[in-house]
Parts: sequence; structure tokens; C-alpha cells
Amino acid sequence: MVPWRHLNGQTWWILGVICLASFLGMEHAAFAANTKKSASDVGPTMRFVVVRSSAPGCEPTCPEWISAEGSIEARTPALFKRTLKVLGRRKLPVVVDSPGGNVDAALALGRLIRKNKLDIAVGKTRFTGCQPDAKDCTENDGKAARYFGNAYADGAICNSACPLMFAGGIRRVVGQWAHLGVHQITTTYIRTKLQYRTTYRVVRGKKKIVDKKVISRKNAGSYKTYEMSKSVEKRLAAYLKEMGVGQAVLETMKNTPASSIQQLAPYDMLQTKLVTSLDAVDLLIAPTLCKTDPVAANCREIPAPAGHVVAYAKSAPAASGRTRNRAAGRCWRYALRSGSRQKFSLRSQLSRMDLRGRHD
Repeated sequence: MVPWRHLNGQTWWILGVICLASFLGMEHAAFAANTKKSASDVGPTMRFVVVRSSAPGCEPTCPEWISAEGSIEARTPALFKRTLKVLGRRKLPVVVDSPGGNVDAALALGRLIRKNKLDIAVGKTRFTGCQPDAKDCTENDGKAARYFGNAYADGAICNSACPLMFAGGIRRVVGQWAHLGVHQITTTYIRTKLQYRTTYRVVRGKKKIVDKKVISRKNAGSYKTYEMSKSVEKRLAAYLKEMGVGQAVLETMKNTPASSIQQLAPYDMLQTKLVTSLDAVDLLIAPTLCKTDPVAANCREIPAPAGHVVAYAKSAPAASGRTRNRAAGRCWRYALRSGSRQKFSLRSQLSRMDLRGRHD
């Protein structure tokens, strides 16, 4: 039977129909600049860790930085946002080591770095104590920070999509021992077969859709291209201009096959303004930054906890003759314990030049 009803003095014939329709549409593109491999093929996903310098003698005021190591994937910007939220208003430099990955994610990371006015350097972090991938590590419990380490440039890389992230830094350094390379973008087009359930009604001989719902989604294959389209080229050109980087970087990308990497020389990076100086990672994380007045923004002072003994060495006053030789082996030390101050002297076989404490 065909249902009918009377509405506003007119007779409307309503026919409910449910149909299934299959479409080989839903084709979208995923951009990668990591040769013919997906981001997961070029190593672990990029992780972000706040690191405090373990350089001898830097405490109680030491430099800190964000260690960013791994491949760039679609969810990487969200992980970076989480790190920035934890830091609040603190501005720590980013030390990156990455083989590349997703182009759109790299652009998002670059814009986040620029928005937060952060510096960036190509470098690796050598951790002491707890490692980022270690679970339930308690070695650093009770210390000034969760992770300690030292950053270095030797062998660090920022390739493929990583230079796009790198371009977002305020100060950008690579140095002669790290490597930064670019190449052509790989675009992956993904086909998806969708099956819809469509509900519609016929009013006066015309179909009117009431509801449309996807009930099945299947992978229908994919294909890749290894030359950037005009639209992608336009996007990248606009981004580099936004970051103040020369268009010669984009030309080098276009002229380098996706199957290889063109390492950029330090002077060429300086000419194109991809780097802001020929310095290396030490420019941003050296312990001496915390000895200046004022100290660098990424230095943080963490006083020793109450009740913790802190000893400082001080050379004895100069004396003459035999007395001088005896005094050279003596130092004054001060112990701070629960806020009280005790003074005592210790004989030592160390000379003045061998004392390792802090001199008042």
C-alpha cells in the first residue's frame, strides 16, 4: 500500500525508499617527503621530552631544552602541543633529530614553533639516567628533573619534511657536524570504497533525501606520485615566505628525486636564510648561558632541598715559607644542613688547582 495523508488542503503521496549505493570516490591525498616509505617505515614516531643539562658544575642553574626525535606523523603536532601546555610560558629551544615524515604535520609543527617564539637546532640528546622509552624508571626520582642529558650535533639529521618544521624557529642552527637535507615530495592518493544507506521520499514525483549514512568503508587501493603538484608547490612557497626563508630551498626540493637526499651546505643554508647563523646546537644549550647576566630564558634554577648537604670548596689564604706549603693543602668548607651553618676545616692532599668545589 502506498501511504497518504491530507496536508493543508492538498493530498501528498509519500513513498519511503531505502537504497544502498556503492561509490568508488572518497579519494584523498596524504603528503609525505620521506621517499617511497611511510612515516612508520623511517623509524619511531617523534617524541618530545624536556631535558635538563647534566654538564658538570651547572647546578643549581642549568639550561633545559625540548628533545624532539623520530619521524613526523599526523598526530605529532598534537603531542607537541601537549608538551608546550605543560611548559606554560617557558620558552625552551627545540633540539631535533628526524628523518622526515608527513608534510602537513611538519608545516603545523613549524607554525607552532614560530607562534611560541622558540629557537631550534639540529642535534641529538644523549641521556643520563632514565631514558625516554624506559618504563617505571626511578633513577631520577627526587632530582631536579625527570630527564638529564647532553645535546650534540655530530651525526644528527633533519631531512625530508623536517626542514619545514625547522624553518619555524626564531633562531635556527645546524652547524658543520649535523646534516639537513631535502628532496621532492611524495604524494600518496588513497582510494576508499564507501557504501551508503540512503532514505528518501517521493513528493509529487520528485525524490527528497531524508537521511544518508555510511554503512561500509573499504580500502580500494592507493597510488603515489613523486612530483609536487602546482597547488602543493604554491602552499610550500607561501609557507617559506611566511617563515622568512628563501625560495631557493623549494627549488632544491623540486630538483632532487624523492629517492635521494640533497644535503645543504652550511653557507647555502645561510644564504637562503634557512639558518640564522653558522653556529651549532651549543649556541642554545651551553651551560655558560646560565652564567651570564641576565641568564638565558631556558635556564632554570632549582635550589637544593632542605636538609640536603651542599659543600663548597674555598682555598686558604696565602702564607709564606713552610706555612704556605702546609696551607696549600687546606681548604675551608661550609655545610648547609636544615638551614643551619657549620664551619670546619679539612686537610686535603689536593692543591688549589685541583679543587673541584665552588670558590667563594
